[in-house]
Amino acid sequence: MLDHELLRTFIAVVDTGSFTRAAAQVFRTQSAVSMQMKRLEQALDKTLFTKDKRELQLTDDGLKLVGYARRILKLHDEALGVMASDTVIRPLLLGCPDDYVRGVLPELLAQIRILVPGLQVQVRSGSSGLLRQLMDEGQLDLAVLTRPPEKEEGYLLLQDKGVWIAPGPDFIAKNEVLPLALVEPDCKFHSSAVDGLIKQGVAFELQCISGNCELLVELVRRGEAVSTLASCSVPSDLYRVPGSIGLPELPSVEIVLQSAANPHPELGADRQIKLAARTADILNQQ
Repeated sequence: MLDHELLRTFIAVVDTGSFTRAAAQVFRTQSAVSMQMKRLEQALDKTLFTKDKRELQLTDDGLKLVGYARRILKLHDEALGVMASDTVIRPLLLGCPDDYVRGVLPELLAQIRILVPGLQVQVRSGSSGLLRQLMDEGQLDLAVLTRPPEKEEGYLLLQDKGVWIAPGPDFIAKNEVLPLALVEPDCKFHSSAVDGLIKQGVAFELQCISGNCELLVELVRRGEAVSTLASCSVPSDLYRVPGSIGLPELPSVEIVLQSAANPHPELGADRQIKLAARTADILNQQ
């Protein structure tokens, strides 16, 4: 018999990529999570995890278990949701990075309203790192995140790419020293832009760093700087700098929907899957 709490912890480890972050999400100590995983391995008589260069990796048996674990938890959460249908439901606490507020969040909210009519949503913005921390602390139920490379975190909403934006086609040529306004350093677009310009020997001045993408957009719109954004978030009136200009190529990103280990009672695993799939369908048609 598989204990659903062991499976929930297992999925938390898979989604977060570490015992430490999983422990925070399931409100246990790291040693308790480690013991739970040992109990699960003993119950199955299988090894589920290995460590490769200090990175936690799933074995073949671990990969096999992931799908079954998610299905078991889906049914468990669905049953709890049905039984709690007459109780007062608290608001959904949703996190979203500022750079996805324009391109992803409105459609996600629309799909939440369709799936759970009447559910109030409270949105908090911040970097993906901050939002993960808030989920670990129990302050968020659900978050839109940038998935780290080689991780299995969350349900994929959109595979997007960073783009350069400028006030117009002649702006870059007119400035011997390129004025930049960029997102915060923990964003891949920031490091790729700065490192790439240095390698190319392009002179630049980093005039503004902000987690507020509306500010960056307004600085570009006013003709004061060049910036970077996820493609889905670029307003239609801004100029997208073509690759032929020669600015450093920006990375692709995977935008995912990730739940805290203990999901909101109205958005268990079954509804999360539907929510992500429906949102992804719309976003990929745009």
